Amino acid sequence: MATNIPPHNLSEVVDALAYVIDHFDKVDEITVEELMRFIKGPDFPTGGIL
Repeated sequence: MATNIPPHNLSEVVDALAYVIDHFDKVDEITVEELMRFIKGPDFPTGGIL
């Protein structure tokens, strides 16, 4: 199934972006682990089963 729709939940991405904006003074210190608190993982329509 091919699609052009990003597999991430938009509200999670917006929450992560808001976190980055709120902590912009330390933007170079934000880790992937911190962002993963907001963006859990891709949301595949098949539930991750290929």
